[in-house]
Amino acid sequence: MCNKQITMDQLKMRLTIISERLNDAVKVAYEAPGIEDQGYPYATGYSRSAMIGAVEELTSIISDINNK
Repeated sequence: MCNKQITMDQLKMRLTIISERLNDAVKVAYEAPGIEDQGYPYATGYSRSAMIGAVEELTSIISDINNK
């Protein structure tokens, strides 16, 4: 078993990155449909990628906390 400690500063940084990624996805979802070379498919793909990344990182954080 890995004895990886997570500090509060590391946790804050990781959560901030997740929040920024999701906020960017929301912005793209609002703006992309009005941009000719992007549209809904771009917004959908961007949002899906952001959500998948957020889930993966949150799962990793939970794992790190549980292994404290």
